[in-house]
Amino acid sequence: MTRIRTIGAPVATAVATFLLIAGASSAYAQRTPEYAAARAAGQVGEQRDGYLGVVSGGADISAMVRDINNKRRSVYTSAAQGKSTIEEYAFTTGCKLIRDTKAGEKYQGLDGSWKTRGGGAPELDPRCP
Repeated sequence: MTRIRTIGAPVATAVATFLLIAGASSAYAQRTPEYAAARAAGQVGEQRDGYLGVVSGGADISAMVRDINNKRRSVYTSAAQGKSTIEEYAFTTGCKLIRDTKAGEKYQGLDGSWKTRGGGAPELDPRCP
């Protein structure tokens, strides 16, 4: 007898949301030189909630992060419609963005502090797909 295993709604939502990330990733492909420089300098980092955070820097860095996060929120809102909540979509995208950081880049650790990615895998939330 073959058993069919069903997955719960939260897992199904997370899987569906993760599959939607491919559509949102193009929004992050167009990175400005200012963003690239701030990321390389460790002034900005990926947060677990799917948004960019200010690690250090002045008003110009904060304004850039605010602009990027507004664009991300717009992508999340469009992509999540009817499939998941904006927060679920943003969280799952955050998992991917943290996973995609490169050595030397900043990301938000489980305790909320800023971590610098080393040569190994970053510290991911256990709920990440």
